[in-house]
Amino acid sequence: MQQKNYTIGVLGTQNPIGQALLAELDRQNYPADHIYPLDLHQEAGKSFYYKGQTLTSAALDLFDLAHPYILFLCDPRIFDRYPHHLLHGKNWLIDCTGKIDQAKCIIPDLNVHTSRSLRTKCLCAPQSAAIAMAQALVPLDRQYNLITAEVMGIMGAWYYNSQAPERLIQETRCFFTQNSFQSDSPTLAFNLIPDYFQGITSLITHQMKCFSRATIRFKTCFAPSVRGGIFYVRACFQKSPRFSKIADIYNQVGMCHLVTNNDLISTQDLLAEEKIFIQNLSLRKNELHFWILQDYLQTGAIQNAVRILTLLMK
Repeated sequence: MQQKNYTIGVLGTQNPIGQALLAELDRQNYPADHIYPLDLHQEAGKSFYYKGQTLTSAALDLFDLAHPYILFLCDPRIFDRYPHHLLHGKNWLIDCTGKIDQAKCIIPDLNVHTSRSLRTKCLCAPQSAAIAMAQALVPLDRQYNLITAEVMGIMGAWYYNSQAPERLIQETRCFFTQNSFQSDSPTLAFNLIPDYFQGITSLITHQMKCFSRATIRFKTCFAPSVRGGIFYVRACFQKSPRFSKIADIYNQVGMCHLVTNNDLISTQDLLAEEKIFIQNLSLRKNELHFWILQDYLQTGAIQNAVRILTLLMK
């Protein structure tokens, strides 16, 4: 299939999101001559290696965006400075920061199958937690009509700490099963960041509205030493789910893997496969209770952003 003639602009290469995006583009073998690193004027001029070549970031205010671009917003300060410059009629803008409220959240093959179905060129690559919840809940919503979902969990930091304890999943599981699900956000032995926690909770709740009209109540805390996300979900449906059909529903999604035994998923399991794990599934009348486990770097926002890129270039 012949690809469309778009050039890729990475806005904010000094930002951790921009650096992770460049690493994923490298992993997906996007050629260096199609990629332009762009930064704020005071941060431009820094060089880095990409596929054996030296790329130097240019100042966005001096750069000509007349040629059709697919732009990745990796630094929210850039949109604050140049909102009209970025929303050019010929360009696609993919927000990887959650900065642009009007951007349409996209998960390819879940809510958008072809670029022709898109009515806006301002898109959003959702946060990793929103991706995991959408992949887990939306297929069930389409089959059984989701009414409400309560999600409680722990979100890890962007960076991976190889010393993160394997017992974390066991401890988290024990905490949620021993405490009321209606209680406030869990206080565990982690460094909580209230401002970040409140902001990311609001953002994910907002993003989930792009995938489901159901009421999603989301509570979480932040664990800097953890790479992935661990979420306990209680979902109520209008129709009674059929346990025997749920595995087939998830098999059709592709990103989700239903663990049928009670074994805990380890960090090595999360790293080995680019999947979102669903486990400990239990059915109580019209309610489903289950756990979602994901590795942010493998199945998170950056990989999804590159999948959006692939969709647009077809």
